[in-house]
Amino acid sequence: MRFAIILVVGGSATGALSVGAVHMMVQPNAQMVQAVRALGGDMANFKITDIDPLKVYEDVKAQITSGHPAAPINFGSAAPLSYPKLGDLSLGSKVQLDDAAMKRAMAAGLNSSIEQGIRRSQDMAAYGRNPMGWHGPPPF
Repeated sequence: MRFAIILVVGGSATGALSVGAVHMMVQPNAQMVQAVRALGGDMANFKITDIDPLKVYEDVKAQITSGHPAAPINFGSAAPLSYPKLGDLSLGSKVQLDDAAMKRAMAAGLNSSIEQGIRRSQDMAAYGRNPMGWHGPPPF
């Protein structure tokens, strides 16, 4: 019974905190309202009839069946994509690999794998000599 009470109290507290956090994040301020209006998003002029999925479907269907499949579909005025430069890497540039570093990394991985296999075989040999003294499967 105590567990159920703790669950209900914890759920209520979590819900209250999340509602408060969402209210703080989405609280309209003057800057946000100005930005929305500058982008043409005035809610006073918004009509639900502006969103008509059937009309959009009919427009796309007409463009596809018009016989000009290469005709562009107008999705509005989207800005072209720009890709940020990440250090020495950027989209479209070739990546230079350091062969010596790659060989060192592969050798280190192989060496650690071999050492782990040797430790496991030593543990199995110790178990064969004295099963009662075995301290469990590796890693210990």
